[in-house]
Amino acid sequence: MIKTILEDLKIPFEKGDLEELFKHKFDEKRTMDFILPSKANPQIIIESSFLVTTSSGQGDKSKTEGNIKKLIERYYPQAKFIGFVDGIGWYVRQGDLKRMVTAFDEVFTFHKDEIERFKDFLKQNLK
Repeated sequence: MIKTILEDLKIPFEKGDLEELFKHKFDEKRTMDFILPSKANPQIIIESSFLVTTSSGQGDKSKTEGNIKKLIERYYPQAKFIGFVDGIGWYVRQGDLKRMVTAFDEVFTFHKDEIERFKDFLKQNLK
């Protein structure tokens, strides 16, 4: 859904590793879902997590996102780190959910109203 929105709005994006994290923090970096408009000029970095079941890995994922946020703040202070967090699996794990959403500058769900808010966010935050 995110890919379709970006394509419909004609917003360029890439997926993969952020160059500075790859160079300096290889063991801590992770592959990003969407980097807008490019890896060379990341203005918005998007991670998505939709879970329909629960697992102990959710705690690890929420901690990882917090660590990634710190790296982005250090190496890409101008970039916004946003998350799509949705699904009953997150609702059931409230502690992990709280940790997860605090890792992002902005959080969206896949609800229709949230998708519209996401589109507005893109228009306001891409230079």
